[in-house]
Amino acid sequence: MSRPASYAWLASAALVALAAACSERPLPENTASGGTGNFGLGGAGGGTFTPTRKVDMLFVIDDSGETRLMQDNLIRNFPVFLTTLGNSPAGLPDLRIAVVSTDMGAGDGSIATCDATGGKKGIFQYEPRGTCTSSGLAPGATFIANNGVVQNYTGNLADVFACIAALGENGCSFEHQLAAATRALGADGMAPPEENQGFLRPEAYLFILIVTNEDDCSAPPDSGLFDVASNTKLASTLGPPGNFRCNEFGHLCNGVKPPRLAPNGDVASAVTLDGCASAEDAGMLTPVWKVVEQLRSLKRFPDQQIAVATIAGPPTPYTVKWKAPYSADSGPWPYMAHSCTASDGSVADPAVRLGNWVSMFGNNGVSTSVCNTDYAVSFQRLAEILPQ
Repeated sequence: MSRPASYAWLASAALVALAAACSERPLPENTASGGTGNFGLGGAGGGTFTPTRKVDMLFVIDDSGETRLMQDNLIRNFPVFLTTLGNSPAGLPDLRIAVVSTDMGAGDGSIATCDATGGKKGIFQYEPRGTCTSSGLAPGATFIANNGVVQNYTGNLADVFACIAALGENGCSFEHQLAAATRALGADGMAPPEENQGFLRPEAYLFILIVTNEDDCSAPPDSGLFDVASNTKLASTLGPPGNFRCNEFGHLCNGVKPPRLAPNGDVASAVTLDGCASAEDAGMLTPVWKVVEQLRSLKRFPDQQIAVATIAGPPTPYTVKWKAPYSADSGPWPYMAHSCTASDGSVADPAVRLGNWVSMFGNNGVSTSVCNTDYAVSFQRLAEILPQ
């Protein structure tokens, strides 16, 4: 959701440059065979990797406020993705496609749209949405499956995807994109949700695509970051309530937190920062390196079998602005300026942590702007990194 709107509950998504000294534990270099991150024949799991035409795709879709146009764009351009994949002489690969929300809850339940019980808990979203009366999925199916001979749905694959991907705009405003992915796939140390079991195939490629207009704010379930009861002012430990916390306690810019206080207390101030990256172990969010390790653990040959992508806000420009507080305080409250604006008026904020996450997968990672007029070019580029 757009940054100014993210404060509403008080009243009731190019590769990012890595900052070498940004945390106690530096962001790891890509460890793919040969250092390129390309799909190949060697693997960290030992032995010889045997290519396959099986691909398991997880779409992590932001369903917080002001994401309807983004979701519409995704759905409208999804057929381009399928066409590009099908351009291989062998046609479409053996596909499994699942959808998950970015809503993992936040806080004690006092934040509107964010519950205290894990939100949608990384469970696959498979019910019909929008104008659909039926998803077309077979009874009991929680994801799309089509191996070229047998499919678990009726009708057109793109239409089925459209029915389950239009998640709406009622999800938690503190998006947990990375946590949703690890929870959905059971990469976080616990078994995947019952509805998700049977999705991952050991021999298949894993492709994760995150579509969002804000950066990742994944934090441990017991994190105090989302406290809005005792942390309500500029002088509070966590500062005023709002999404800026995800930046202040999740990013470092040239080794320093983005500023909470406006220069000279001027509400019209704007500070543009460089060298911004995930704070990793120095912050309060789940370190990106940990998410990467968790996802890599799902595959015997992670360098060959995993590809990731984001359609999100560009990481730059990274500009902090200020606005009048929603309650009496000693000065204006900080918020992030949008890093891009689409032709339809939708906006996105700098996706710094997500950019770091993609970069750790080398050439097996792709970042594209959510503010593109359409996602056709994005989908074409994403399809290129998948096996042909």
